[in-house]
Amino acid sequence: MKSTAKKLAVCAAALCLLACGTAVSAAAASPVSGLALSGVAMPWDQDVPAESIEAGSYTANMLLGSSQQLSPVVRPRNSTDSVVFISDDTSILTVSNSGVVQAVGVGTTRITAAAGNQICAYTIVVSMDSSMIVTEMDLSLSSNTIYVGNSVSAQLQVRPTSASNYATVALTSSNEKVATVNNFGRVTGIAPGTATITATCGSVTATTNVTVMSIPNSSTGTASTGSSNSGQVVTVNPSYVVLKPGATRTLTASVKPSSASQKFTYKSANSNIATVSPSGVITAVGTGATSITVSNGTASAMVTVIVNRSAASSSDNSSDSSSTESDNDTPIEIDPVVQAIQDSEDNEIVFTQAEVPTVTGDILNALRTTGKTLCVVGDGYTMQIAGSGVKSTTSELDTMLILTESDQGIEFELDKGKALPCSVRIDLDVSTYTRLYLYNAVSNKWQYLNSYTDGIITADTAGRYLLTNQNLKFANINWTFFIAGGVVVVLIGIAYVVLKKRYWFW
Repeated sequence: MKSTAKKLAVCAAALCLLACGTAVSAAAASPVSGLALSGVAMPWDQDVPAESIEAGSYTANMLLGSSQQLSPVVRPRNSTDSVVFISDDTSILTVSNSGVVQAVGVGTTRITAAAGNQICAYTIVVSMDSSMIVTEMDLSLSSNTIYVGNSVSAQLQVRPTSASNYATVALTSSNEKVATVNNFGRVTGIAPGTATITATCGSVTATTNVTVMSIPNSSTGTASTGSSNSGQVVTVNPSYVVLKPGATRTLTASVKPSSASQKFTYKSANSNIATVSPSGVITAVGTGATSITVSNGTASAMVTVIVNRSAASSSDNSSDSSSTESDNDTPIEIDPVVQAIQDSEDNEIVFTQAEVPTVTGDILNALRTTGKTLCVVGDGYTMQIAGSGVKSTTSELDTMLILTESDQGIEFELDKGKALPCSVRIDLDVSTYTRLYLYNAVSNKWQYLNSYTDGIITADTAGRYLLTNQNLKFANINWTFFIAGGVVVVLIGIAYVVLKKRYWFW
């Protein structure tokens, strides 16, 4: 009997150890690595299929540009099936891998959440409130009369002013053989005549007329030129330049008639912003705006130069300019970053993070329209925003990333947790880490992302990110093993008392 009692005690101890060992999970939601034993199927490694999924609480009506977090409820809670989100119409609603929904268009559509074979649906209506709807527009030109080959800028005002961030305006010309207009409001004279420029936003329209005239023999030149009444016209290409400090651009000048002197002098109105060589090479020095005067001694022309992000107007115009059409020299008053995107011959436009702290809706619209890529160089990283990845132009993107070292690796927050208006590529200077995680505030866990390779992150969700070499796993305590172990211990104890200590009851 002693031998039997000892065996029972040993069995009880072994079962207790087994019950405790199978239940230990590194404290629910604590990162652990390497709990699984090679060749041994542990209970927490077994697949637990989802038996049901419910939508949980959510907002069925959203305003354009807003976002919300979907939090479906999956049962059982220890299900190993991950939740996948799909939008029926991404032109109305987009949804990230973690369930962040962004309203990018007006209408009604459905988001489907699936866990294994279980699904649930969210029907969401996206609308605009009165402050987002354009009711009136005013369209004007800096000059309603231009010469052939010249350009002027269109100014558009919408009411209410709060609707400007949500308005999609189309600009058209009634006669493109006379004058054309691009998406940025640049009106260019093609041939003599009159054309009507129309701005349309939904059912609201605004119009203005432009008259294009032939270049007379004894007038100033083009919109970018000024000259004396000599009949000579100086033309410079390009007529305005956007550069970053240290960059250069060569001007090409010509004069009509061809019998006129083709020898030109170049002068910068502000050499602290931009200098120009005797051969017409502009070098950007400091941020701001200035002008370059090009002259053959008889006639002259002016070129506007914008360096970096300064939105200031050009410096004083050349005193040689005497034409009333010199107002046509005024460049389009838009963000210089937008100007750079529009005018650059390269597909990639580079600025520092200090120059572009925020990617505005206008910048996003310029990227989406041109299909170009904006590169923002920060401290330890380069952020790239491609026009093909822009989902919304009604919100903004914060380009600041603060890379903070932690015990697990490097953490940073993208766009301060707001809904991203576009996909973002982040090239890190440090590429020693192998795994990327996104913090899920709903489940309070790090979620592994398969979107990091060789120091390059591709992200479509704002939030808190972690770069690490650790394989973070999260196991939940399964109290079944504790209960089962306790029951076994109690039964063994009863058996021991009945067999060995039954005299206690005599």
